[in-house]
Amino acid sequence: MAQDESIYCISAWNDQGYRHSCEDPSLLYRVETMPGLGWVMKRKLFKEELEPIWPGPDKLWDWDMWMRVDGIRKDRECIIPDISRTYHFGAAGLNMNPYFQEHYFNKHKLNTDVAVKLRDVEQLKKEEYEMVIHQLFVNAIVLDHTKNPCSEDFVPKEKDKIFVFYFFMEHAKHFDHWMKLAKCFNLWDLDARGFHKGLWRFWLHGNHILSVGSPYSPYSKKYKPLDLEPLQLT
Repeated sequence: MAQDESIYCISAWNDQGYRHSCEDPSLLYRVETMPGLGWVMKRKLFKEELEPIWPGPDKLWDWDMWMRVDGIRKDRECIIPDISRTYHFGAAGLNMNPYFQEHYFNKHKLNTDVAVKLRDVEQLKKEEYEMVIHQLFVNAIVLDHTKNPCSEDFVPKEKDKIFVFYFFMEHAKHFDHWMKLAKCFNLWDLDARGFHKGLWRFWLHGNHILSVGSPYSPYSKKYKPLDLEPLQLT
């Protein structure tokens, strides 16, 4: 955090880290959305920038939603683990009920290995991370876009592969098709979270999945085959 001003926070929580969708306890991501649920930031950032404008009790803001606002986050990103180190408990409260807890939180995976050595930490800096992403795309296999992404055979049941697919995303706030995909893959589908420049990374069947919003994402412009039509879900 001291070396990279583009880092907003470091969180122990992955919004997309369900039992079926995360795999590697040593893996870290950069994401544009502030995850909450166990996080740190630089004291200077809080004291000098956020604390003076922190929403008071008269404001109808949840603090975590406030911290996700573009004007507060200012294009900075958070570092998150593939497998969460914290968990959500409690099925009752102002914004919680038993169904919500069961459907969205009880199925999250929790890391229990105390001897994990985080890898490639230096490559989480802004410029270095783009090199990591580039290598992922170089090694990625494009999935069959003629198949329904909600079908069981969309992602092959292989192991240790990198697969990529592209879906229609016109601009930075166009999440319509991602929300439908998230529901298909049983990921967080209440709002768009856990993405980096229009790219969502998660795991299915032991394979690393790159889900890219096109044409918005710069990775779509750089890596998508010209004759490939992005997926659109109705």
